[in-house]
Amino acid sequence: MSSLRARQRQQTESAIRQAAVNLASEHGLDNVTTEMISAAAGVSPRTFFNYFSYKDAAFLPPKIEWTDVDAEKFIRSTKQLHCDFLDLLKPMFKDIGIDRSLVKKSYEIAINNQKLMSLRTSAFHEFEERSAKLIEKRLAYKEITGDAHLMAALILAAIRKGFEAWVTGKETSVLDVITAKVEAIPTLFHA
Repeated sequence: MSSLRARQRQQTESAIRQAAVNLASEHGLDNVTTEMISAAAGVSPRTFFNYFSYKDAAFLPPKIEWTDVDAEKFIRSTKQLHCDFLDLLKPMFKDIGIDRSLVKKSYEIAINNQKLMSLRTSAFHEFEERSAKLIEKRLAYKEITGDAHLMAALILAAIRKGFEAWVTGKETSVLDVITAKVEAIPTLFHA
């Protein structure tokens, strides 16, 4: 897929997500249909289903993926693991084009809908599992033993808390807030 095509696909997906969140914020999730979302995003219902298999999927965060090259770089790096993992994710935060008010609306919709909150939790758990597997590969490569699942959970909790602080705060850069939380991990247990 060309980079132009990838950007167009990302823009369409983002437009659908924005339309879904704005409509649900205004009318309530249960009162919003895929047809309404499609019309607000300027796409056909068929296009909607090319991006999302069901309505609630449009309210989930985009799936975070890393390339094989970036994964290999993470595995072989000699810097601190938590900082390297954040470096692996930074390009994705830049690509998402994060809109604070939209993220806040999305979160509020989710906390008021048990099914949607369960879907979000499940998606986060799946990402945590993929992250732990990548960390396990790094530990095995360096012949280090450790609890990769605990490391992944701690790093992702710091990222989540940074993201939440950004949503409710006044800082302009989500990356700065998340980076500060992740970099603070080693100091947390010296209190």
